[in-house]
Amino acid sequence: MNIFGSFGFGRIGGKKNRRGLHKIMALVLSISFCVCAVSVCTPVFADYSIPSYLRIGLFYGANEKSEVTLSSEHGFYFGTYSGTDFTQTGSTNAKEIKVAFTNGGVAATSGGSVVYKADDAAVGLGVFPTVGGMERRLKIDGIEYRGGLDFKNVNGKNVITNVVFMNNYLYGVISREMSPSWAQEALKAQAVCARNYAANNLGKHSEYGFDLCCNVCCQAYSGTRYETDKSYVPVDSTANQILTYNGKPAQLYYSASAGARTEDVKNVWGNSVPYLISVDNSYEDTANVPNGIWTGSLTRDEATTIMRNKGYNVGNVTSIKATEYSENGRVLKLEVMGDKGTKVFEREACRTIFNTVTKSQQFTVSGNNEGQNIPTVQVSDGNDITPKKVNEIVMLTAAGRATLEAKTLFTTNGTYQKQYDITENSGAENTGFVFNGTGWGHGVGMSQYGAKGMAEAGFSYVDILLHYFPGTNLENAY
Repeated sequence: MNIFGSFGFGRIGGKKNRRGLHKIMALVLSISFCVCAVSVCTPVFADYSIPSYLRIGLFYGANEKSEVTLSSEHGFYFGTYSGTDFTQTGSTNAKEIKVAFTNGGVAATSGGSVVYKADDAAVGLGVFPTVGGMERRLKIDGIEYRGGLDFKNVNGKNVITNVVFMNNYLYGVISREMSPSWAQEALKAQAVCARNYAANNLGKHSEYGFDLCCNVCCQAYSGTRYETDKSYVPVDSTANQILTYNGKPAQLYYSASAGARTEDVKNVWGNSVPYLISVDNSYEDTANVPNGIWTGSLTRDEATTIMRNKGYNVGNVTSIKATEYSENGRVLKLEVMGDKGTKVFEREACRTIFNTVTKSQQFTVSGNNEGQNIPTVQVSDGNDITPKKVNEIVMLTAAGRATLEAKTLFTTNGTYQKQYDITENSGAENTGFVFNGTGWGHGVGMSQYGAKGMAEAGFSYVDILLHYFPGTNLENAY
């Protein structure tokens, strides 16, 4: 078995070799959602296909690079990429080259001399390592990748893309998404999930000319950096396998930890999907996994700054309250009140609005002066009427102003007087908010730590997948 795979695309010796893209066409269920809290990206839901090769964005946008250093033990082929098809038009035996975007084109140099130049950066320059046994790898600024690289200027932006065989891409993904030390059946389940995700999100970054990025916004991918011997078997043994629902590839999701139960997708992203429902997650040892049980805190000033930076001007935050929960204990509505207004967040936004402290949507929040019986009055400035805490009472008398402590208040209607004793909390006034939660991530689909627990209990990867995605079928895609 060749654990590294063999790349068969390229025009070697002037003959163009095109790998057929084995495709399954289907309509994807329309689910609107945000995957990552750090850099929110929304998947593309449209007609899709499942190819043998992928285009993975490495450097683009804020991480754009104008020059990189490439190295290969056996030199390089030069040419152009059309999608995932590579056509060779040149080569060099140099083991190290620099590739740079310059003067509207892309140039490759070795020892200061140009060894190949593409005049039009919009057409781009493809760079592919020459054959080295069955392995084809190159390094870009010291980081090793399988497959080839495509240098293009797309919509005025310099983009560097890794063109890589699907299974070779998955070698690098599962070792980032799940620990290679875990039971193989859990890793196999992860491999199928990752393959389904890639297939369902082709063209997600079409504005840059590639399918998926290398960040957690899609699936974490760092070339071969985190590959181990345990990365290959789960991918190879499930090669070409995907989960389907009603004959169509299913949209699979996973998160690190889900607590006692996973969550129904409708409570996170809004739409109902038959196989993305809440299921038992009792094989997850939540109390002993990273961020399985967590606590975070925000001062009022920190909460105010977060709200303002995200475009919600409610003024100074005075209260954060979960006002509605799902039957599984996840927050469905989160009310953030300030001295200038109130904003109510729903479903996943309840997690992402304060994602510096909230690891999941399953939490409680305290720190709203609960139990304090502090008198307030309505104060009008001519525009708004807002509640203000009474610290002291000022009376106007014939002798002038008199200040009274707000220990007791009286009301009168002219004939009847009632006294209200004011009890104050023994603790200090709240200056912040404390979040106590369970689980890590959105909680939809497969719990990775739950899959680990099921694998350790003797369940197969098929058992794991069909448990977390009920009603689906495991099939060969191509």
